Amino acid sequence: MRSFCSALLFVSCLGLPFATGDVIVNYTQDAGGANPSPLNGLAAQALFDIDGKYLSILLKNTSTGVPAGFDTAASLLVSLGMNLPGADILSGDAAVIGPDATGLGAWSDRTAGASVGEEWLWTNDYGGDLMEGWRHVLSTSQGQGGGTVTRFDGNSGTVDGPFGGIAAAPAILSIPPNRPAVSDAILFELTLTRPLSAAELEQVARGSIVEFGSDQRYLTPTPEPSALALLLVAALLRRR
Repeated sequence: MRSFCSALLFVSCLGLPFATGDVIVNYTQDAGGANPSPLNGLAAQALFDIDGKYLSILLKNTSTGVPAGFDTAASLLVSLGMNLPGADILSGDAAVIGPDATGLGAWSDRTAGASVGEEWLWTNDYGGDLMEGWRHVLSTSQGQGGGTVTRFDGNSGTVDGPFGGIAAAPAILSIPPNRPAVSDAILFELTLTRPLSAAELEQVARGSIVEFGSDQRYLTPTPEPSALALLLVAALLRRR
């Protein structure tokens, strides 16, 4: 595993702030899905780090609750969609259990740093359902590959999501002992076809989307404070 990602794991374990240029986004904005109930604490977070052509993403399920009607599969964070400006994913180098995280159910013997690449894929050919507008997708759902898909373990075959996805820590709904999942977070490492600037990384992160369950709910990033201020000003002007 590349040294900068080892450093990323170390910093994450210490709870220290990330270096300038990294981007952290929280997903709390409802973007639709099959279950229209209130979010009730459903949330996610992604930490994006770029080192030239090497992109690292720590994807976390930060939910404190789930919408009414969600079952265990629906509570799992299963996909991340993004649009890389003028670039594609050249290779998916790793999908491993994140720091302070652990495997659940059929993966209960796996700990931080263990690969879960057999249940995660990547594609440059757009997602499905409500992710059709996002070209570059990481997912444990075979249906999120609009064209050619590649598993992170490099082997052929399909993935069997939503199981294999990310539960909150602690898990809100119990994971069956014969089904795989990860608590808290998965770290993905990607090699891109070209480097991204800090500004481009910000654009990628702020324009991304996540999926819970099989098309159950999609979330987009929480607006930045500046964007919220502009919305407030616009609302005040409309009331005058």
